[in-house]
Amino acid sequence: MRRRGRPAHHIWCLGLIIVLITAGLLLPAPTPALALNTNLAIGCTILGLLATPVIAYGVYENLPSRRDKPRIMNGEFYAGGYLGAAFTPDQDLGYPNGFVLGNGARGTGTLRNNQFNTSLTGGVKFGYFTHMVPYLGLEVESSVNNSYVNRRSLTASPPIQGFSQAAVPNDFWINWTTALHIVGRYGFLKDQDVTFGRLQPYVGIGPAFTVLYEEVDSAKNFGLDIMAGLRYMITKHISTFVEYKFNYQWDVEVESHAFYLPNGTPGLGMAHLDFATHKVVMGLSYHW
Repeated sequence: MRRRGRPAHHIWCLGLIIVLITAGLLLPAPTPALALNTNLAIGCTILGLLATPVIAYGVYENLPSRRDKPRIMNGEFYAGGYLGAAFTPDQDLGYPNGFVLGNGARGTGTLRNNQFNTSLTGGVKFGYFTHMVPYLGLEVESSVNNSYVNRRSLTASPPIQGFSQAAVPNDFWINWTTALHIVGRYGFLKDQDVTFGRLQPYVGIGPAFTVLYEEVDSAKNFGLDIMAGLRYMITKHISTFVEYKFNYQWDVEVESHAFYLPNGTPGLGMAHLDFATHKVVMGLSYHW
């Protein structure tokens, strides 16, 4: 298969997106003072190993010397970035293995409806659709968001030393998720430039690896990641999209999680929770 030479502005556009994505990967994420920076460095390295081959292939296929030559991989690649809002539902903090109070007493229980503030989220994604089966593809993405937990009183169940309320202190969480999706799409509004269709609804599902950075600990978990979106091809190479994302993690463990009884007695233990996040994002992608 022969291809027409690419206009110079397409090459410059791809180069700009690559620079922005690379800068995003290199910039350090804002972590709380006690977060484990080693885990962050390991995560960045893994993400870099996943992204580098895709970026390198995109650069290679868009070199001037590759004009009018057959592609090595006959399919559609894309790379993009997005920004949006993350919503974390209320979570119950369970202490099934027990907690220790400042007066030496021990106990077990659950603190109900710990609330997380809505936060900004952003991420990058890389995907591939084959020409043989253009309706199915694979996508890897990585995103981050943070959520503050304002100091508030939670319901203790059962009561702790006669108190039905316990306060959690101000807290700061960072949720960093990397997911692999199997993606299905369909095309509408077909034309000569975009034969698959300019308007493309799509869905995706797959496993995710998430690191939750908390003030005093970090938890690493595998979970489920689901997305549904709508993409519009502005040109043959540039698209914009809006997307809903859902991530769920089972039995997350956070060590040394603190709370306080109304009389000021502190409590400390390993908190267990099922952690869910909803995201609504908008972004841009480059396709080649």
